[in-house]
Amino acid sequence: MLPRRVYVVRRLVALAVVAVLVVAAVLVVRAVTRPDDGTPAAPTTRTPKAAATTPDAAPTLSPVEAAARAAGVPVCRVADLDVGFDATKTAYEGTERPSFRITYTNTGDEPCLVDAGDGMRRVSVVSGDDTVWASWHCGRDAESRPLLLGPDEPSKETYRWPRVRSVKGCTAGQPAPRPGTYTARLLIDDEVVAKAVFDLR
Repeated sequence: MLPRRVYVVRRLVALAVVAVLVVAAVLVVRAVTRPDDGTPAAPTTRTPKAAATTPDAAPTLSPVEAAARAAGVPVCRVADLDVGFDATKTAYEGTERPSFRITYTNTGDEPCLVDAGDGMRRVSVVSGDDTVWASWHCGRDAESRPLLLGPDEPSKETYRWPRVRSVKGCTAGQPAPRPGTYTARLLIDDEVVAKAVFDLR
């Protein structure tokens, strides 16, 4: 048997080896979890990206609205207009083209700008429930005609119907309107505001 002193020495050596391994393991863990300079790592934060913003598009102005803004006056409201609409004759003979007087009178206290062209108004001719002709059937671009009206100041215009029939899509070759009684209608913002009755002979 080995002397007792030999067993003691072997046990001390084994304990020393275990201690060295434990110290080495601790050092390895610290080296992995800490920066090289010994300072604790700052927490990582993610800054959200700012949402892309699109500037609001400028509102599109009608020709009359643009003219009113440039002149520094308001656009006439329909409620502030006294609208007149009547046929120039009670009857039209042969191929004579019917014509109508259109007037707008500013009933407000301040000057305002009115669209005296096709940008605001439309005209149609009907016979009973039959729409014989309509200014919008052929789909032409509506032309605006800004007109400044002072208080109690009327505009004057003559509108002529070409004495033809029209349909949606502007198909050609429609039959000519027959003699009889017809009604012309004036529309503003798609609402009938005045009528004029006349005869074709």
